[in-house]
Amino acid sequence: MTARSLQEHLDSGDSLARLAAHAQRLLQFQRLLEAALPEALRPHARVANFRLGKLLIHTANGAVATKVRQLGPSLASELSNKDAKVTQIEVRVQARNPVPPRKMHKRPDLPGNKQKQGLTNLARELPGESPLKRALERLLLAVKE
Repeated sequence: MTARSLQEHLDSGDSLARLAAHAQRLLQFQRLLEAALPEALRPHARVANFRLGKLLIHTANGAVATKVRQLGPSLASELSNKDAKVTQIEVRVQARNPVPPRKMHKRPDLPGNKQKQGLTNLARELPGESPLKRALERLLLAVKE
């Protein structure tokens, strides 16, 4: 018994074969779209679906959507291929929710021995009821190693 590839499994069933063919067609349209769009727009537009000659394109924002709509007629002719004729292009804003990059929180450096000694001396010189003295004492307790 030989191992079958995922593509062979997809092509084996009738409905799965249609799904695989549709996915391949969408990928082909995506490549054609990327080749037809100006470089600045490429990362912000993607093919969402194709049905009955109508190509649905999702864009990241309204400005990109407006520009893609302006390019619509020329895009339709460039995106038509031997298998499918694009008769209409619909553009929708479908903003992605990118996960903002997490900033690595760098823990602040702890005071060295010289700084701890200076803070200890300052705390000793302050009056007993001083809020600063209490704060310094808490800080010194927290940074003890």
